Amino acid sequence: MNNSRRVRQIFSIMFMTLTFLHANALMSLAQEDTVIEGGRYLYKKFCATCHGGRGHGDGPKASSLKIPPANLTHLSKINGKKFPFWETYRIIDGREQITTHGPRDMPVWGVWFQIPDDEVSTETQWADQVRGRIWQLLAYLESIQE
Repeated sequence: MNNSRRVRQIFSIMFMTLTFLHANALMSLAQEDTVIEGGRYLYKKFCATCHGGRGHGDGPKASSLKIPPANLTHLSKINGKKFPFWETYRIIDGREQITTHGPRDMPVWGVWFQIPDDEVSTETQWADQVRGRIWQLLAYLESIQE
């Protein structure tokens, strides 16, 4: 095999590899955008009333609360520039109680972000859906960090 043919084969393989990697990167970005969009929807439905449309703690109900809602765009800032994924996860699913959020059976969240105690370690369709909703919401919250 002559050198020019071998060089063309190498470039062809490199081109196919780069094309594959680029396509995977684009698919990954599209999936990430889809997850964040799902989180944005959940945020607007369950959180914006208190935390505001952009997460600054200035929602329509904020002024009626004894303790002002947190500015959710500062979570990374107050945690050493690292988004507190698991701490925030535990707050959303109710394992870490936030006094201002009230009891877990309040109407704001209800069962949408809570896995019944007997299902925490089991794989049920409901538990998987709850985990998915929380994951989407966390992806959105991470995307709005300042």
